[in-house]
Amino acid sequence: MKKTVTTIGAALMLSSAAAYATNITTLLGTLQHRPENRLDMLSIKKSVLRQQTLDDKLLPSANLNVGYEIYNSPNGMVPVPPNELIEMVNNQDIGQPFSKEIMHEGASFTWPIFIKSIFTLKEQARFLNLAAREQQRLSLIQREAMVVGSVAQLRYLEALKVALKAKKHSILQTEVSTKLKVKEGRMPESALFILNSHINELDISLNNINQNINLVVSKIETLTGVRLKHSVPLRLKRNIHKGEIFALKPLNARVEASKKGIKAADEAYLPTVVTKGSYNFSQGDAYNNGNRLHEGFGSAGIYLNMPIFDRSKTTALEEAKVAYLQEKTKYRKSRHSLIVQASQLTREIALLKRSVVLAKKSVSDQKKLLKIAKVSFANGNITEEEYLRYEDALANAKANFYSFQAKEWEDIAQLAVIYGNDLKRIVK
Repeated sequence: MKKTVTTIGAALMLSSAAAYATNITTLLGTLQHRPENRLDMLSIKKSVLRQQTLDDKLLPSANLNVGYEIYNSPNGMVPVPPNELIEMVNNQDIGQPFSKEIMHEGASFTWPIFIKSIFTLKEQARFLNLAAREQQRLSLIQREAMVVGSVAQLRYLEALKVALKAKKHSILQTEVSTKLKVKEGRMPESALFILNSHINELDISLNNINQNINLVVSKIETLTGVRLKHSVPLRLKRNIHKGEIFALKPLNARVEASKKGIKAADEAYLPTVVTKGSYNFSQGDAYNNGNRLHEGFGSAGIYLNMPIFDRSKTTALEEAKVAYLQEKTKYRKSRHSLIVQASQLTREIALLKRSVVLAKKSVSDQKKLLKIAKVSFANGNITEEEYLRYEDALANAKANFYSFQAKEWEDIAQLAVIYGNDLKRIVK
């Protein structure tokens, strides 16, 4: 009971910590306790049990049995040698081991000595266990990548929202001076309509952003169980370690397992050696004189079984070959795709870094141009439409800057999946 209370308390503490996740490391840490990861761990456990099942087949099995049989004519309780039977027939005082009602009690055992295919199937199970372990790790990293990508998208939407609010605030400031000019007759009233139209469009855009934020927050909650009120910071601790393509490991293990499947199906044609034994104790009334008899009979032997013809074994071999070709083709397809994708992501990340620098400079330049445009519009040197184009240009420059940052994080996360990098060690 004490252990149960402690376990529940630990679970509540973990849940409480997750609910108030304030950094990306804590957020990613919750994934190990989610149902998806538990399902992957159960798959590993299932593959271990598959190995144990094959080990069990090489162990002896023993059974106890009890039975009561009734016959319409006397039946033998134990085999009787001819010489003994002749003596029993000549001397009716000897109860003959035949009866219409027989009680059986006995035991039997079977012990496989040599079944070559089972040893190969054990090797296949070992590769399937390896595939399950690699898939569990890959799936966890994939979910980490989804969380990082979603957080990056959330940060983009929040930054875009701030940019649009800044744009709205700027236009509202301009609206104040425009109202004064309209009142003094220095500007037509339509100028206010144009500004109000832009403000209304901004409100619509802000509402759309809020809808998208709600979707992204819900996605993060689905993955982690945490409902974020706002995004968490993202910083790169270290670069992606590039080596072998980790995402291919589960597929490669399944290819090796399918090879063993072919070998095991082929070995089904080999002879098997099994030892068997039994002991049976029978009780009944002798049919010739009604005396109560208690007879025991046992046997043990080694048996060689050699398959000569079994069409199902041929079909099983063909199925194993097809399964191998499927896994091999899937591996080759994925390998080519992942190599191309890794190369593409590496180049794209480098380009995005350059784009972020350029976009940041563009934002700085557009801010300066907007200041000049505000003054020019106030002095009547440019039209209202021209001024609003500068407002749009700054907002677009900020949107590009935030978009490039989000896309860079998404690419880093995808590259981490391909090379099997734990994102908890990559981001902070």
